[in-house]
Amino acid sequence: MGDTERAKKAATQKNKKKRKIKLQNNKPQQTVTTVTGIDDIEQVSDEWAGLEPTEKDMGLVQFTLDKGVKTTVVGTVYGLDFEIDGDGYTVNVFFDYYNKRLKVADYDATDYTAMIRRLAWLAESNDFDKIFVKAKKEDFQNFLSHGYMMEGVLRYYFQGKDAYVLSRFSSSARVSSSDLLEEARLVENLIYHSEPGDIHSLDPQIEIIRATEEHIPLLTAIYRSVFETYPSPLTNPDYIKSTMDRNLVYRMAVRGENALAAASADMDRKHSNAEMTDCATVPDVQGKGLMQHLLTDLEQDLKDEGIMTAYTLARGMSVGMNRTFFKLGYEFSGRLINNCDIFGQFEDMNIWVKRLVEAK
Repeated sequence: MGDTERAKKAATQKNKKKRKIKLQNNKPQQTVTTVTGIDDIEQVSDEWAGLEPTEKDMGLVQFTLDKGVKTTVVGTVYGLDFEIDGDGYTVNVFFDYYNKRLKVADYDATDYTAMIRRLAWLAESNDFDKIFVKAKKEDFQNFLSHGYMMEGVLRYYFQGKDAYVLSRFSSSARVSSSDLLEEARLVENLIYHSEPGDIHSLDPQIEIIRATEEHIPLLTAIYRSVFETYPSPLTNPDYIKSTMDRNLVYRMAVRGENALAAASADMDRKHSNAEMTDCATVPDVQGKGLMQHLLTDLEQDLKDEGIMTAYTLARGMSVGMNRTFFKLGYEFSGRLINNCDIFGQFEDMNIWVKRLVEAK
């Protein structure tokens, strides 16, 4: 992206309506959240109110699961989990339709060639141009020898042991990024010209709370006020509830009746790690250091759960988010090229990792 195009994008984001998100004391219903704009007032009446249809055609999606086996999913579709029990391997994959990639969630293999060939076929049959896998130290070479590219090391991922992040690309557009040099310089500047620590003090009028089901309308409104598009359906309250019912912990920053910021930790109990994600601060209070306090409290939540490692994937061009994780003592350990769609286009993501609890 050139400087002129980036400037236009920044101006577009700056000119979006400012929104104030109010706390509700009553039990949330489908219509309780009011979003106040500069020019008008609109009621958020359902999970997609006020959003334009996406060009991704997410309402009716067809997946190819095997030769001669296809399924059509009706509704707003971001992805589909699929487990394959093949001859010489078992692999759980996520058809990440929104981001046009195949994510390997877990695998066990004796015949790597058969498994990797199956993954390539699935990706190409579904028009996905990236396959993303976190491999163990003892077998990551099997992916390299089949043409995968190393994108980073997710330290301490598997019960304190490192994961090797590898990807297979099948299009020149997906494997190429014009922002790599600028992103590398951003990380260098953080490492060479600043120090971890130096956390902003929290305004005494602001409280960090653990978000529960009653706060879902507020979370939804925060994410709508910040993200035009996002790799997961955070603007859908049903989706947020489903994540709370699984292994996600949400934290919010509030001041009086105003909800100011949110973040979450997605726990993987099997491997004792958690992804720090869904970080968003409403425009009026960005740059005040709220995210540092949200993440610090989430880290304590993870320690209380015995989770050993926290990591994040921060947008490569986001000075604020990369600085936040560096200040909190996270270690840079790689960059994922054109990994996910956040503002209507694929963006590179920086890997930052922090050890929370030592292995017993």
